[in-house]
Formats: sequence, C-alpha cells, structure tokens
Amino acid sequence: MNEEIKIFFEIAEKIFSKKIDHTIRINNSYKNKKFLELLNELKKSELTKLLMKEEFGGANFCFADIVPLIKLSAKYGLPLPFSETIIANYILSESNVKPTNDFSTLCYETSNITIVDDKVSGVLRSVPYLNITNFILAKINFNNKDYLIYFENKSGKPNQLKNFLAEPRFDLKIENEDLIYFLDFPSMIDFENLISNIKSIQSVGAMEKILELCINYCSDRKQFGRSLSKFQMIQNHISEIALETAASGASISIFQTHSKNKKSNENFFDLKNTAIAKIRTGLASGKIIASSHQAHGAMGFTKEYELSYFTKNLNSWRNDFGNETYWQNILGEMFIKQNKGMWEFLN
Repeated sequence: MNEEIKIFFEIAEKIFSKKIDHTIRINNSYKNKKFLELLNELKKSELTKLLMKEEFGGANFCFADIVPLIKLSAKYGLPLPFSETIIANYILSESNVKPTNDFSTLCYETSNITIVDDKVSGVLRSVPYLNITNFILAKINFNNKDYLIYFENKSGKPNQLKNFLAEPRFDLKIENEDLIYFLDFPSMIDFENLISNIKSIQSVGAMEKILELCINYCSDRKQFGRSLSKFQMIQNHISEIALETAASGASISIFQTHSKNKKSNENFFDLKNTAIAKIRTGLASGKIIASSHQAHGAMGFTKEYELSYFTKNLNSWRNDFGNETYWQNILGEMFIKQNKGMWEFLN
C-alpha cells in the first residue's frame, strides 16, 4: 500500500471504527441520529471520490489502490452504498461528466426501459439502498445499444424485496423521471465484470470479520468449565474458516497488483481474474457460513448479534452475477479455447 492510499485507508478506518456499530447496521435510517453522523462524516471525507479524475475533484487512483478500502468497508459492515458510490463516481468521471456530491446506488437489472425527451420510464430491479439515496446509475440497453443513465428518483415508490439479505434491496417503477445524464456507456468498462470483482472483494472483508467474531465468541464462551475454543470440533470449525478466508484473500490479490502502467485497471478487468476470484470466494462462502453458525450455535442466527448480518451479506454477494458454478463454466470454456497447460493458464 503506497503512502498516499495509506493515509486515506487510515482516515476510513478511523471513521468506521468510531461511527459504526451493530445498532446502525440494523437501523440504517435517517431517523437514526448515529447513522446520520456516519453519513455526514463519510461525505466530508470524500473517500468516494478516489477513482475520479483530478479535474472533477478526484484523486485519479486505480482499482488496485482502493481494494483494501473496499474490503475494509465490508469488514466493518458499512450499511450504506459506499462501494456503489465509488463505482458510480468512477464511471461518470470516465464518461467525462462531473458526479454529484451525494451518495449514489447502482442498478444491475432493468426492464421495459423507454426514453423520450430526456425522461426515463421503466422498471429497475433489486436496487440496493434506495432507503438511503435517490440517485441511481444504471447501464441499459436501448435500441440495441448500451447506454449510461443517471437520474434522481423523485416520484417512483421503492418496493422493498422480502429476502434474506442484510443489505436492503428494492424494485422501482419509474415514469418520466428527468435524466441528469444520458450517455453512451464507456466502451473500456465491463460493468458486470467490475461489479463482480467488487462483490468478491467485499466477500473477503466479510469473511475476515466472521473469523474475528468466531475467535472472540469461542474464546469468551465457556461450556463444562472450558472455553469453547478448547474443544476440538470448535477448533476444526475455526481452522476451516481461517483457511478459506486466506485462500479467498489470495484469489483477490491480483486486483491489488498494478499492471505495467500504474494507472491502468488492466488486471481488474481481466475476465480470468474475475472468474478465479468469484469461484474461490463462492466456494469459501458456503463453508464459512456453515462453520461459523455451527461455532456460534443458535446465537448466530439472532438479528441483534453481528454474525447473521455478515453471513447474509456473504451469501448474497456469492450469488450476485453468477455463483461459483456459473463462473467455473466460464473459466472452463476459456481454458478449452487456448493451447496452454492448466497451471500455465491459471498463472
């Protein structure tokens, strides 16, 4: 980590450690004074602008620089669209338009989108954090061409999805919302690939937190006069969590490696790297979720305790943009199409 990004990392860790607790995670509402303090502190820090071009007030970092920051936000269970805003600001900046100073969210799936006189109508599905922000960036296909739209939802009513996710997601039907930006989608950015990598990085952050929770809980909790950590079965569970977390961390290490051109995002947008990270974190997620809840017993399922928040997120991110089986098929097809040996291909 270079000195410049280290400063921002330390700023983020100071804010997260001071302002985030589990009561904020389960009540991320503007009515919650502590949540508002967190929101305002992050806005003032301008951490979401690190990937933006300098001409728009950003730091012009590349993704390799901010991987530790994305992972840290997931480890602390930051309950607002932090990564989404970083990505939205980056894409808008790369499209040579200035992002807003507010938080934004991303839409991954749309249907029945129509655009008439710079007004957009249609359905946006599974949009995260519409309870926090009304600014939405989406990639759409309109008239057989990919576009970038950015707008503020003013009249659509979000319908929160009933699911087992920790982060709130919503379906939204909009009619004639004014577009702030309607642009050709930047050809150098693979939107789905980009979001998939972010999910893998966030997953490793959640795994690190789960491991920490398991070690602390099993060291403090006693049964039959001994702490749980002294029992061999519990030790096996924690060892497996540690192993899978380390392996998953290794799978995203390529995202932290600069290409020959330090400002390039070449490693981040390589489909093979995406597939490997998605496969490894997906395989680990299932094992970690099971082992961590077994180590905690019934305590782990309660909403008031932290564990279920992180395991729900982990299960969600594991399945976003295809689970490990989906990416195993993609990686297998890539291997078949080239003439290298297995290890040479994966290297």
